[in-house]
Amino acid sequence: MGSGLRATTAILTILLVPLGCASCSGTGQRSCGFSFERNGSGLPADITARLSGPLTREDLDAIERTSREELQRAFADFHLSISDDRKAFWRVRVVHDVTPQSHGLPGAGESLALGPLGGIGFVDFVAVALAAVRYAPDQASRQQIVDAIGRGIGRVAAHELGHQILGAATAHDNSDENAYEYGSPERRSQYYGELHWTTWRAPLARTLGR
Repeated sequence: MGSGLRATTAILTILLVPLGCASCSGTGQRSCGFSFERNGSGLPADITARLSGPLTREDLDAIERTSREELQRAFADFHLSISDDRKAFWRVRVVHDVTPQSHGLPGAGESLALGPLGGIGFVDFVAVALAAVRYAPDQASRQQIVDAIGRGIGRVAAHELGHQILGAATAHDNSDENAYEYGSPERRSQYYGELHWTTWRAPLARTLGR
């Protein structure tokens, strides 16, 4: 996660104009836009097999709702407005597959932190869904896995938003697998446990207010 910080000049050129407009539009420097795109081409067979069928519209609605609630919970202690505004100062977008959306840089999530111009990030729906299935308890029901996909997306989004807010040099905390700051979504707690802030809590509080 956060691999998108290795941005090229071309990427920055594409993104500077919309981000610059967002920072001048009155959305403020404490706003985050969290949005979903539902134009994917389906999920891998091992996901649908574990779920005993493809995700339905109702499942997708539940995943989006759960992920939004999880992101709001992650930043509940800070002064940050989270909406679906695609012109917000910081933005995280859930896409079917990160790779074609972000110029070939792989990962479950990635971000571009642009300092006074805000930031933009992506979450890979398929990568998160695969991990939620992989770490599911043997007896987990379909609904429990659907819930876990939503939690996983919201928590990857929280991590990427943290990178945008705190900047490119923000270090991961790989000493605590239950931390939002952990550098990989490859862990059971990302989907079926509880997460908390560790090393980023104080700088987030200084930047956002509490």
